[in-house]
Amino acid sequence: MRIPQLLLLLIASAIGSWSNAEEPRSMNVLMIAIDDLNDYPSLMQNYPGVKTPNFDAFAKTALHFTRAYCPGTMCNPSRSAILSGVAPYRSGIYQNGQLWQDSALLNSVKTMPQVFRDSGYHTMGSGKLYHSKPTDKQWVAQWDDDEGGSGKFAPNVKPNPIPDSVEKPPLFNYGAVDQSEVSDFQLLDFARKRLAASYDKPFFMAHGIRYPHNPWVVPQRFLDLYPDSELTFPPPGYKADDLDDVPAVARDYAANPVDREALERAGHWKPVVRHYLASVSAADEVFGEVINALDASPYADNTIVVVWADHGFHLGEKDHFAKYALWEQTTNVLFMVRVPGMTSGGSTCERTVLLQDLYPTLVDLCQLKDPGHRLDGRSLLPLLKSPEAEWPYPAITTHMRGDHAVRSEDFRFIRYHNGSQELYDEAVDPNEWTNLAEKPEFKTVIEELEASLPKENAEPPPSSKKQKRKQTRKQLNQ
Repeated sequence: MRIPQLLLLLIASAIGSWSNAEEPRSMNVLMIAIDDLNDYPSLMQNYPGVKTPNFDAFAKTALHFTRAYCPGTMCNPSRSAILSGVAPYRSGIYQNGQLWQDSALLNSVKTMPQVFRDSGYHTMGSGKLYHSKPTDKQWVAQWDDDEGGSGKFAPNVKPNPIPDSVEKPPLFNYGAVDQSEVSDFQLLDFARKRLAASYDKPFFMAHGIRYPHNPWVVPQRFLDLYPDSELTFPPPGYKADDLDDVPAVARDYAANPVDREALERAGHWKPVVRHYLASVSAADEVFGEVINALDASPYADNTIVVVWADHGFHLGEKDHFAKYALWEQTTNVLFMVRVPGMTSGGSTCERTVLLQDLYPTLVDLCQLKDPGHRLDGRSLLPLLKSPEAEWPYPAITTHMRGDHAVRSEDFRFIRYHNGSQELYDEAVDPNEWTNLAEKPEFKTVIEELEASLPKENAEPPPSSKKQKRKQTRKQLNQ
């Protein structure tokens, strides 16, 4: 072989190697999960005056899914579904009081981090990722490094400023605290250390942020962002008679675990809203610090970033003060993805997607090994490549057994376990103030949407089956 021909082959080989190194499967993945974050961040434009500059800045570099929805309405079912790929209506995990280990199905699967590890990634995790942990076997199989642990909620203020006359969970508390006492800020050291380290293979790093979950206890500087005299109040989505046209079961859900009217009578509705907004800004700052650490690292240009909130939260909308519901305020979540070389910064996708889709998306995007079990979601890769691509799939959110919401781009349809229903036209009624379920002209719409309801409604696992429906709504709000 002549020298020029050999040189050309060597150059071609080098180019091929560089090209392969830039393919998504060779990229790192940073996944950031946020706890109890509703649709108030400024880029979602649902609460005037909210200050979330870091979410805004990141959105300018990523694809924002404006109609993203959670698979479950509480931390446990939502996070279990996202990280296992198994929907709540198949696992039987519907509530926070249950354990992952109660479900034989969940015990049998490979978690998302494990599939990354099996596929040759170095896996790392800290902060709140799961609500209830997988089995010890699954836990050990999924992490190379779990230093830092799951962290803790912000400390309660003692005594609780909300009087005992208001029935509430133990974590329903607000106030100010020194930053040194907050786990979210402590765990930043682990994120910075990991992103400054060297690795001999691609990494999957998961980082959980507990803000804005209650207690809404934050460093004073975040409260200073929201002077009481300048606060928009009540929340823009609040309407005094909003529950008049919903079924009894919906009113029952709305009344727990905190009575909004009792909170208002005690003079604590507005302060709680203020402290929640401050907690959202605290989460935004922690998020920004993690992103800054990535952008200052050698991995800035070859790391996929995925950001999601496990579910939303009501601050009085629908007379409700919690998650535990199937309305837009609980189910619509922040979801952003940045894939170098694929997604366009500042772009949006208005298709209805589910966080349940994240597991199959990452398997597809990173060309991971087959998890070996059925994933209840679909890869969003077509939308990552073309956000306006056709996507005829509604998003399904499950509350308790037999309670589901179907969200299309135009409508929200809710079917409860007792057969009662709600229907909202989102294009003209984004606050869901008018229930159309009983109007005959919407019969065809309901028929089309109910066709997407899950055909399975798994029984809760045996160790949790005895819990009463009423009790589960009054459980510890975590």
